[in-house]
Amino acid sequence: MLRKKRIIAVCLLLFLSISFVFAAGVSEERISYPVKEFSPIERIPNIAEKGKTVEFSVFSTNDEHGWIFDWDFGQDSPRMYRGKPSPSGLARVSSLIKRLKKENPNSVLVSAGDSIQGTLLSYYYNFIDQDEVNPVTAVFDKMGYEIWTVGNHEVEQGEMVMKTVSNEMAVKGISVLSANAVWKSDNTKPYYLPYVVKDIAGVRVGFLGLTTPGIPMWLSDETHMEHDYLDMVKTAKKYVPILRNKENVDVLIGVFHSGMNEQYDIAKAALEGVPAPNASSLVAQAIGGGPDGIDAIITAHSHKVIDDTQNTEYTDTDSNIVNGVKFIQAANWGSMLGQLKFTVKEKKGSYVVEKIQAITHSVQDVKEDPEILAYMNEYIKGSKNYAAESVGEAENDLNFQLSLFQESEIVDLIHETQLHFSGADFSIAASFGSNGLIPEGDITVGNIAGIYIYENFLNAVALTGLQIKDYLEYSSNYFNVINESNIGDESLVNSDVRGYNYDMAQGFLYDIDLTKAPGSRIINMRNLDGSPLDMNKTYSVTLNSYRYNGGGGHLTACGAMENGLLTVETTYKSSMAMRDLMIEYLKIKKTWGEGDIEENWKLVPEDLAIRAIKDFLMDNDIDPVDTKYR
Repeated sequence: MLRKKRIIAVCLLLFLSISFVFAAGVSEERISYPVKEFSPIERIPNIAEKGKTVEFSVFSTNDEHGWIFDWDFGQDSPRMYRGKPSPSGLARVSSLIKRLKKENPNSVLVSAGDSIQGTLLSYYYNFIDQDEVNPVTAVFDKMGYEIWTVGNHEVEQGEMVMKTVSNEMAVKGISVLSANAVWKSDNTKPYYLPYVVKDIAGVRVGFLGLTTPGIPMWLSDETHMEHDYLDMVKTAKKYVPILRNKENVDVLIGVFHSGMNEQYDIAKAALEGVPAPNASSLVAQAIGGGPDGIDAIITAHSHKVIDDTQNTEYTDTDSNIVNGVKFIQAANWGSMLGQLKFTVKEKKGSYVVEKIQAITHSVQDVKEDPEILAYMNEYIKGSKNYAAESVGEAENDLNFQLSLFQESEIVDLIHETQLHFSGADFSIAASFGSNGLIPEGDITVGNIAGIYIYENFLNAVALTGLQIKDYLEYSSNYFNVINESNIGDESLVNSDVRGYNYDMAQGFLYDIDLTKAPGSRIINMRNLDGSPLDMNKTYSVTLNSYRYNGGGGHLTACGAMENGLLTVETTYKSSMAMRDLMIEYLKIKKTWGEGDIEENWKLVPEDLAIRAIKDFLMDNDIDPVDTKYR
C-alpha cells in the first residue's frame, strides 16, 4: 500500500522485533523521538587502505515547504511565483537525483529542514488527515533520504505533529537531527539526535544537525512546550570534539537549518535575549575547518543559492568558504539540488579530505518523476478533495480586482475573522491578491488558501490612536501623490512598495487624501458613530504575525517597535494559523457577500481617485469596464 496508517507506523516503531543500530551515538535497538537518552559511541580510528582515494557525494535539499509537486492545490493550478510558472518540487528533484546517483554511486541524500509546512497538501496531512503517513515522510522514504534536520517551520507545527512525523521518519530509517534542541526539564539532554555517523564507501562521515535558535522570536511557546533551542556556536563546540575524538569521524559535515548572514535579525535577537538566529558562519568562524573541525556546512532557512560560483546571501562577496569551511545551499521549494562532492585520500593511515566541490543543480528543465507521481497519487486525491471542501457560501462574486483601492468583501473577511477571534477594537490587514475572484456559490478551502496565501498566525497589540494614524500613514506610501496637474502621467501606485505591504484598517472611519504626501494624508479619523477618534487613547489592534514580528517596518514606523523589539503590550496571540481561523469563521457565518462590507475607508477626492484607478487598470491591461468602484 502506498499510504499506511500512522498508528501502524508507531506500532512498528515500538514493537517490531527486528533490531537495528543507528550509527549515531545511540546504541539502543531502535530510536524514538523525542530522544530519552543519548551517549556517544567510543570508536577506534578508521584505518585507511594505503594509497586509497575515495570519492563520494552528499546531495541536499532544504526549505522544501511541502512542495512535493509544483501544483498549487489551493488554486488548482500550476504553482506560480511573481506571476510566472515556477518549476520546483521534490518530484522534479527525484528525477534529478536518480540521474546524478548513477554518476555518483557513493552518496547520501539529506534535507536541512523546513520541509513539512507551506502548502495545502502539507497542512491537510499535518492537521486534518492525521491517520495517514505524512506525505513528506513518504516521499523522503521513496527518494532515499537518510538525514533530516529540524527547521523552525517544523517547530511551528507543534510538538504533537513533530513527534508523529519524527517517529515515522525513524521507522523509515531517516535520522532526525537537531543538536541544540534540548529538553526544558534538562538542557543537557538532546530532544532529537544531535548527530549521526554514516559509513560511505569505507569513509566514516559524521553529520551534525543544528536548528536556528531564533524560534522564540517567531513562534508562541505553545509550539515547543517541552523543549528549547540553544546557541548554535556553543552546541557545535560541544559536539565537534565528540565527533572527532570519540566517534573518530574522517569527515564532518554540518546540516544546519540556519543561514550564513549572521547580521540578519541579530540585533532583535540580542534585545530579546535569543542567540543569533542565522549563525552558520559564526559556527565556522568559531570551529574552523580541517581534520579537527567541520569540513563543510549545508545551510538552509535563508532561501539562498550558495555554491562554488555564487553566494546570494551576501551583496559584497561570492565566497562560500569561511575559516576553511565550505558552504552550500540549494535555494528552496525543491527548485534545486545541492551536491557536496568529496575527494578523500589516505595519509599516514587516515582518510584526509583533499578536495570539496559545492555544486547546485536546477530543476528548471527537469520533468517530474512519474514514479513519484504514481506513488503519491492518493495524497494528491486527498489534497484535491480537501481543497474542494465547502466552508461557506458567497452571496455574490467576490472580486479581488479592486481590493487594494477600496473596501472589498475579501479583505473585510480577513478583518472580521481577526476581530472575531482576537476580541480587539480594530483590525489591520493587507490584500494578498489583486486579480481573480471567488464566484457566487460555494466558498471552498482552496478559495481561502487563495485569499490568504501565507502561513501567518494572529496577534494583537496595544496602540494609541496616534500610533494607528502613523501606521496608516506609513502604509499609504503605497500610493503616489496624485493631483489634477499630474493625473494621467503619474501612476497611482508607488512601484517601490509591494501590495502585501499596503495595510487597511477596520473598526473606525478614515480617508486617504491622494493629493497629500504620506505623513499627512490619513484624515477624518472617526469612530463608527462619527465622533473623533481619540489620538491619546490606547486600543487593542489585531494584525498578523508577520507584522507583529516587524515585517514591512510598519510597527517601527509608528513607534511601537525599536531595533526589532516591541515597545508596546501584546494583547493576543493565536495558536491557530490565519487560514484555519478564516475557515472556522466562515463556518460560523455560513454566508459572505457585499452586505458584509463595513465601508469604513476610501481614497479621496473620490472623483480624482476613480480616474486614477481607471488609469492604473488600463496601464496594466485590465479592462476598467469590468470593475465597479463603490
